[in-house]
Amino acid sequence: MTGVDETLARAGEVLERARRREIDPPARRQLARVRRAAKISAIGVAAILIAAFVWGLVSPIGATGVMIVALAMLAAVALGVMISREPEIPAAALKQGDLKALPDRTARWLDQQRALLPAPAQRLADGIGVKLQALSPQLATLDEREPAASEIRRLIADELPELVKGYGRVPAARRRESIDGLAPDKQLVDGLTVVDGELSRMSEQLARGDLERLATQGKYLELKYQGDPLG
Repeated sequence: MTGVDETLARAGEVLERARRREIDPPARRQLARVRRAAKISAIGVAAILIAAFVWGLVSPIGATGVMIVALAMLAAVALGVMISREPEIPAAALKQGDLKALPDRTARWLDQQRALLPAPAQRLADGIGVKLQALSPQLATLDEREPAASEIRRLIADELPELVKGYGRVPAARRRESIDGLAPDKQLVDGLTVVDGELSRMSEQLARGDLERLATQGKYLELKYQGDPLG
């Protein structure tokens, strides 16, 4: 499947979810990218058609000209898809910038890693993305110097990316094999489940304004397996 075909396939999935009104933040971002691609492509195609019309007024286009116009239109669509793609976010960049912008940045980074994950982990990652988006406005008034801010930053800018990156370092052929009693696929799902639960706890405590409890009773992400491939 080509890049264009993959984009169109994902667009179809997003539009179907939109019809069911089940649009979560990752899907909204994909839908926005599809709309950008369509807009850029439409502008390019329109410009080519205008140029072809002017060309036809000056001299006959002929079969060669029609082929050139068709190829140019295909190139405009491909260019629109390429330009609309969101730049890759390095994991190291998650540790930089304001805390209030971190949840959205981490959600976009996690969305970009989605293809790497097995299906159960993809569903968890989608749910984590939704919770990160919900967490963002809660952090707008949180002082960066609060211990609670440090715990939140540690979870979503350090521990979550390290979990996913660790899974990515395992060769694809070995991800379902049991290593020290646990397969990397299952280990990843367990780790994401911990992150998902921690985000729920953090959001609830932020909503209650219980910053002290949030700072002192955090359950840090631990895979609990010595010598594991994700560690």
